[in-house]
This record gives sequence, structure tokens and C-alpha cells, in this order.
Amino acid sequence: MKQYLLPETGSFFKVNLHCHTVVSDGRQTPEEVKAFYKANGYSAVAFTDHEIMLDHSDLTDESFIALTGYEYGLDLSKRNHLSALYDGELKTRDHAIKVHLNLFSKDPHDIRMVCCDLDYIWGNSKKYLDRAKYVGDPHYVRNYSVEGVNEVIRAARERNMLVVYNHPNWSMNAHDFYCGLENLTGLEIINGAAGLDSDMEDVPHVYQEMMRAGKRIVCVAGDDNHRPADCGHAWTMVKADSLSYENLIAGIENGNCYASSGPEIKELYVEDGRVHVKTSDAVGIFLLTAGRRTRHKLRKCGGKYVTEAVFPLVKNDVTFRIAVRDAAGNHAYSRYYYFDELQETIG
Repeated sequence: MKQYLLPETGSFFKVNLHCHTVVSDGRQTPEEVKAFYKANGYSAVAFTDHEIMLDHSDLTDESFIALTGYEYGLDLSKRNHLSALYDGELKTRDHAIKVHLNLFSKDPHDIRMVCCDLDYIWGNSKKYLDRAKYVGDPHYVRNYSVEGVNEVIRAARERNMLVVYNHPNWSMNAHDFYCGLENLTGLEIINGAAGLDSDMEDVPHVYQEMMRAGKRIVCVAGDDNHRPADCGHAWTMVKADSLSYENLIAGIENGNCYASSGPEIKELYVEDGRVHVKTSDAVGIFLLTAGRRTRHKLRKCGGKYVTEAVFPLVKNDVTFRIAVRDAAGNHAYSRYYYFDELQETIG
């Protein structure tokens, strides 16, 4: 029995799920952002300006979708797991520990923000306060703790939003923190801008640790673009029957997507206890499991690129994901797939 893990039918749509414009601290207008991404093969951009959510559906046309969202931030610098390394509180910007979440509205016109403190809105975002809409107390007190972040996630999910946990390395978050987060939709496994600046924002290890802590979440990627130079480095490929706001949101929520900074995963399915993968030109295709068991197919020295692989599954593996690496060192990452999702029994 052949079971497609990325849908057999439909098309892949290239999406930037993390974007800043002049509405907050970016340098490009929403219109300029759309022009760049549409010209470079993207079908959608999520506009996730800091602390303010606006309806950009006026930018949507027959071949481009503007997704409605915003980036919610908390600052953990007052007391945190690094305080033992310093005398007193961490007060500098460089040492501030943060938590950033991207919140995506399932309705493009619903711009109600959750856990909103109107006094916390900063920078250019303040110019749009007259358009701000929110749920509950407009002077919500942010609790800088795992429990406080979970309260925000819970409020967003009750508002029927998707919640993605952003750039944990840049945020200086530790294992005990992110493994305590509950009810997330996904993890930003690649952050294009942070990776460009620091070479440290591919975080498959964080995804693996969260899986081992029992978190079933998808993985996505986005540019986190603030400048033109930040654009076009990381994206999420969403498989859907057609291009629409609803289909893209459903594709992300249901895990019919993968994260990439270069390679393509063209086909992914299970048949007769084996995982079948087809990709763009790669130097390596990898199957990773819940434990240390891995399987791989590598390009031989001087040989042709690999573009497909077949890996056997063993029931003790429990779960697996696919990683693809190209000659430039860029990656594509699938989500974790669990054996209880499979239609056949693995021997």
C-alpha cells in the first residue's frame, strides 16, 4: 500500500513565513516585499511585523497570497538560565534572552491580537495603533516564563491561530525552556536572516530535542527579512490542491509542507515498509529516527548527484524525518512522521 506523506496530488507553493516591513522595523514597504518575492517564484508571504497585525489582503491576487500574522515577543533578560555566568541581571541587548512567536490568523481579515499590551507596541508599529484590534485586556502583563509563554500560545490557539516558535538560537533559549512549550503548531527550523548573519540558525537539533520531549509539531522556514539582502534565503514549500489562503494555512497546520534553504523534496511516500524519497540534485539524503539509528544515501566522490533514496523502516524507530543536503551545504527538512500515522504495520 502506497501512502503519500506529502500529498500525491496538487502543487508545491513557495512561501516566506517570516517577514518584516516598514510597518515595524523593516526597510521595505509591503508592496516592495510582494514585488521581490513574486518575481522570485514565491506564491505567498506572511507579513509578521512586530506587535502589530494588519490585513494585507489588498496585495493578494490570482498568483500571490498575503498571509495575515504578526510576531509576538517576550524578553527574559531580567532573570534567566544564564544569570549564573554574570554578576547580577543581564541588561544589555546582546545578552537579552527573548522568545519570539509568529501568530498566523486562519481568517485573513481577522486581525485581533492576543495577550496584547498596547504600551509594549514599539517603533513604527506605534503608528498603526489606531488600527490595532485585540482580544481581552489591552494592557496584558507579559509573564517572562515558560508558563507565561504557554499562556500566550493557549490564547492564540483559542483564537484559532497557528503558532510557530521562532529562531531559538538567536533568542538564546535553552533545552529546558523550549521543551516546556505546549500546543505549538511548529518550529522555525531555518531562519534565513539569522543564518546569514551568524551561521547558526539551522536548528534540527532543537526539533529533535522537542520531539524527544513529546512535542508533535511541524517544521517551517522563513527569511525574517528586515533588509533587501535578507530576502530569498529560507522558505516553506506547501503542497495544496490550489493556491488559496485557506489551503496554505491548512497545508501548514496539517504538515503537508517542508522547510528549505535550497533543496527540493519532490516526492515522499511509504510503501511495503520502506520510505521512498525523490529530491533535486543532492549530495546526501538522510532518514533520521527517534534514536541514534540513521540511514543515508550519499553522492560518491566525483559521481553523480543523488536524487532518490529508499530506506527500510523498523518499528523500534517510532518516528522519522527526512533531511536533504545540496552541494552548497543548504538543507531541506521534512517534519517528523510517526508510525501511528501510517496505514500499514511496520515489521
